Amino acid sequence: MAGSSQKDKTKLEVSIQHQCLPNLLPLKIWSSIATMVASNSIEDLFNMQASCRLFASACNSDAVYRHALVSVLPIACFLDYSGMPAMTFLRRCARAQNPAAMLRVGMSHLFWCGHRRGGMRTLIEAAELGDVEACYISAMLLLSLGDKTDDEVRRGFELFCVVRESGTVERCREVFTQVVAGPWSDIPPANPEEPVSCRSGSCRTRGTIGDASDLSSVACVQCLAEYEVRKFLGTYCV
Repeated sequence: MAGSSQKDKTKLEVSIQHQCLPNLLPLKIWSSIATMVASNSIEDLFNMQASCRLFASACNSDAVYRHALVSVLPIACFLDYSGMPAMTFLRRCARAQNPAAMLRVGMSHLFWCGHRRGGMRTLIEAAELGDVEACYISAMLLLSLGDKTDDEVRRGFELFCVVRESGTVERCREVFTQVVAGPWSDIPPANPEEPVSCRSGSCRTRGTIGDASDLSSVACVQCLAEYEVRKFLGTYCV
């Protein structure tokens, strides 16, 4: 009788232990937790993913990849070799509409693979999802390409306005200085030495901007955009 009681007690303890296992919670809850982990640390996400099958399944959702903290990964690291294992992760994040991942995948397509239109399309999609760095590089490319259309020019000015209003023009310029300062592709930019006339009919400056100290008195956004394009091209053409 005593032996039977001990066995029942052991079964109860085992049952309680099983109830405390991670699978006690629905997969949806673990996916939400994985999303929070991914938004704070990619390394922690990988550790969670590798810990068990349940967590691996929880981490494999669009929400997790959409919010993964990709912005900490240097853009330039993905320009010279698109076949690295990290690109598999980036592409998965990009498919889930992660703006920072789409920026890096688009840059890889544009500068390494030479997929000019496809790369720009991905960059613009990232910009439309709110990535300010994608807004900057998209604006610069749209306004500097030699075969740009009127719609591309208009879109370029709109994206530049987003960057300017966010107050991150200088930071974005610094980010891309190292990224584009190399022979990554054969993109034919406009000649930075060519005079640029402002496209705004109400502009008083008419595209004639001197050094940076004059910018505080320039009210025309299109002139400011053209000035930024000149600086961008100056970096690119070094």
